[in-house]
Amino acid sequence: MSALRRAFTELRAESGMTYDELAEISGLSRRTLLNIGAGTYRGDLRTWLILTRALGLSLDSTLSPVWGSDDPRKEPGAQDGRRGL
Repeated sequence: MSALRRAFTELRAESGMTYDELAEISGLSRRTLLNIGAGTYRGDLRTWLILTRALGLSLDSTLSPVWGSDDPRKEPGAQDGRRGL
């Protein structure tokens, strides 16, 4: 979870947005964003889709550092659909 929290923290900082601004643009609550930033909530796929769109990014580019590759097909087990299991 720390990689996910770090990714969010870095992306928000790079955007120059405050938590309040990101909450307003994304429609997510400030509390949700604070919890993601603190690592107490990781969010679900919908949350991350909303966040990446609000930041003007793709989900792929946002989460690739978390899974350690720019190409998830290169991850162990990718050929048989068991990526990283």
